[in-house]
Parts: sequence; C-alpha cells; structure tokens
Amino acid sequence: MPAIWSQISDRLSTAPSRGAIAAWLAIAALLIALGFVGTSTDEANPDILYDYAFAGGSVVIYGILVGVALTIASRLGHPLGAAGLKRFKWRWVGIAVGLILLVLILAQALEPLLHAGDKQGLEPGEWRPDRATAFALNALVASTVVPFAEELFFRGVGVRALLPFGGVGAIAITAFAFGLGHGLLVALPVLVPFGFALGWVRLRAYSVWPGMFAHGFYNGSALLVVYFQLS
Repeated sequence: MPAIWSQISDRLSTAPSRGAIAAWLAIAALLIALGFVGTSTDEANPDILYDYAFAGGSVVIYGILVGVALTIASRLGHPLGAAGLKRFKWRWVGIAVGLILLVLILAQALEPLLHAGDKQGLEPGEWRPDRATAFALNALVASTVVPFAEELFFRGVGVRALLPFGGVGAIAITAFAFGLGHGLLVALPVLVPFGFALGWVRLRAYSVWPGMFAHGFYNGSALLVVYFQLS
C-alpha cells in the first residue's frame, strides 16, 4: 500500500471489525438487489417528481438507511466519528464539487450513448405548474436527505469499515456497490467514478461532509437542469 494510504488508514482506523464489514456488505448487497428488482419490474413513472408521496417515501426509506449506517458505525467506535461526521476544512468541499463537475461533464458526454437518464425514468415529460410545489419538495429531498443518507452509508461508514482491505480497496468496493445499488448497468461508467471521487475525498478530508455537499450539488444541479428544460 502506498505511504499516503497507510497514513490515512492509520489515522482513520482503530481495530478492524468483522461484524461491521459483514453487516455493511450484507446491507449493500440488499440495496443492490432491491435496485435491480426495482428497475426490472417497475414501469417508469414520468410524473413521480410531481408526487408528494415520493418525498415522503424517500424520507422514510433513507431515514432507515441512516439508522442502519449509524448502527454499523457503532461497532467501529463512536458512531458519529466512525461514520465520518467530523469537522472538515472547507477547501475539501471545493475539491469535491470540482470533481463532481468533472463527473457531470462525463455524464453529459456519455448520455447520448448510454441514455442512463432516460432509463432511470425520473424526468417528467412536461412542466406542470400546478404541481410546482411537489416538484420543489421532491427536489429538496433529493438534494439533502438522499445525499446525506447515501454518503453516510457508502462513503462514511462503508469506506471506514472496509479499510482493512486498504484505502484503494475500500474506495473501489464502495464505489461499485454505490453504482450497482442504482440498478442500472448503463449508469456505472458515471456512478463508479462518482463514488470513487467522493470516496477519495472522504479519506483525504477525514470527513464525509464534503462528499455530502458535493453529492447534494450534483443532485440539485441535475434537477435544476430538468426544470429549465421543461419550463
């Protein structure tokens, strides 16, 4: 392992926890299975962002994920510290956002080939002013609750729990699990670099907060683009 990864691992890790590793891998496998089941059986609902139930359901589901993540983190030490909910230097937010901008460029470049956005089926076909409030609420949840929960589980707890596999190994495993968890193989060329970039920031910043801000920026920007395209 390169010296830099050894230093980071020493600073972040205490004793490896097989229980935490097994629990995280089991939950990640469950999320991946649910992601593929969802994309293979559900018909895309182009008006889902106009439905208040989407926001309510997301808060419940991702709230459960946060609880699970903190429970796993408690096996690694203090749950907040082990999950990466620590102080951070703001320059890491700028670095994380910069990396996500590169991922956004990659996503736009690959979209004509992969059509990942179309296959995800979340973009409405037309703007509905009468459902603007529901759209705004869903956008808020997608830009705050979702990034917080996903980053906490995948980068916060996941990278920390998998450090026995090495820094690069922990980042790679969590990045692929994050990508597969969306249930879209065509989106992996974008989601894996996304996860790898934020995993790297999580290790170097010793905090998951910069990745959360960058993830929220990514989701918010995508929904803002949808709004301007439709309105």
